[in-house]
Amino acid sequence: MEQGFAVVPQALDTAHCERALSAIDAFKREHQAAVTPNADEFGHLYRVVNTHLAIDSVADAFVESRKALAVADRYFGRSTSLYTTLYYERGSEQSLHRDTPYFCTKPADQYLGMWLALDDVDAENGPLRVVPGSHQLPPVDVEALARELFPDQEKIPKISDAAFSRYQAEVQRLSDAHGLVAQEVHVRRGDVIIWHPSMFHGGAPHLAKHRPRRSLVMHVTPQGVPVYQIDVFFQPSKPVPERASWRYYRHHDRKIAKFDQIDFGHQYVMPVRRLRWPF
Repeated sequence: MEQGFAVVPQALDTAHCERALSAIDAFKREHQAAVTPNADEFGHLYRVVNTHLAIDSVADAFVESRKALAVADRYFGRSTSLYTTLYYERGSEQSLHRDTPYFCTKPADQYLGMWLALDDVDAENGPLRVVPGSHQLPPVDVEALARELFPDQEKIPKISDAAFSRYQAEVQRLSDAHGLVAQEVHVRRGDVIIWHPSMFHGGAPHLAKHRPRRSLVMHVTPQGVPVYQIDVFFQPSKPVPERASWRYYRHHDRKIAKFDQIDFGHQYVMPVRRLRWPF
């Protein structure tokens, strides 16, 4: 709550990390046609959405990250459930941004990012960058931005690269005006980085391209909290349901949102039922 992020050392033990990685390797061998278009020249996957729905050992990594879940439970004041995940085998190299335009909850701020390192991460293989204190910057007038970006307020789309970029530019302006500076977070396998919904963060350059930087980003909320996108984020007063439309399933002692597709780098999708492993 003070810095906007926390590092939980050894939130997941090495044995669980190894089990998850072994299962992912087996998944890649079993489904080469699915994963090959997503892989780079070193065979590293990029931004695969919801691998945990096809690979139970990845879902286990969420459930068994108990030290990190204790932090999230305390933040929410209730049990943490898993909404979606992103699996990376190389650095995201994303520019600094807030997640809130695409993870807009009702009520607000009922979302956390949890970043699990499945490899040691240093300056060479794409560490996470955070801007401490950026979650406490003055609020951005998103409704004014919406009027600037969308002449027809009834037709604000759920997804808009232009709106996302314009909002992040305003956060960057505020961050610079308040003298805030980004820093890299170097971690060891099994560590988890948790960040506040309004934390300004991104990915540093992945310099040693041959080295993997395997990680699992877990987007977590309390069960039943809906997550909206650009159309709701830029219209805070828009009436929307305050209960999620998706169902959940129980995985050990935690709840996980149930979806039917796995997305590969936002380029193509495949149904979960075709990618379940082992069969």
